[in-house]
Order: sequence, then structure tokens, then C-alpha cells
Amino acid sequence: MSVHGETRSVVFAPVGEMLAACCLALVAVAVHGAKAAGAVGRAIERRRVLAELAGLDDHMLRDIGVTRADLRDAAATPFPADPTRLLVLRTIERRTATRLAGRSRGA
Repeated sequence: MSVHGETRSVVFAPVGEMLAACCLALVAVAVHGAKAAGAVGRAIERRRVLAELAGLDDHMLRDIGVTRADLRDAAATPFPADPTRLLVLRTIERRTATRLAGRSRGA
């Protein structure tokens, strides 16, 4: 027998608990589905950005620190992965190497 506040219910308590559990499960599935849909949307948008970068000429790409090889490598990443992350890492590596080369020449 379950006690809810000051009332006692024998028949309805298990049904209510089952209904509450089902509602919580549905909410969890809906949240998970919304997160998955958002991740797919972000992945598609990042692939669109990658395609726009591929449309730039080599001089513009050089200005932002990206090469055609970087774009090809980023496009080869699996679908859910973020291809722009690879571009950012390569750009940071190149800028750091340039700074270090400048320091070694200056020393």
C-alpha cells in the first residue's frame, strides 16, 4: 500500500507510478532526439562552411592560414566529426611554427 500525503491509494498508486515513469522516459527520448537533431544540423552547417572555403582562391586561403590540402583533409573526416576543427588546428600549428622560426632567426 502506498501513502501519498494523507491519502492512501491501493489501486491507483502503481498505475500512477507507471504513468510517471513512462512520461519521464518519453521526455528523456525527446531530449535525446533534440540533441541528436541539433548535432546533425551543426554538422551540416560546418560542411557548408567547408564548401564555401573551398570556393575561395588560393590567395584568400593563404590569408587565413589554410591550404587546399587542409580542406581536402577536413573533407575526409567522418560525417559527425567537425571538419572545421581540423582547419583551426592546422592554422594554429602553422602560426606557431612561423613564430618559432622567427624567434630562432632572431636569436
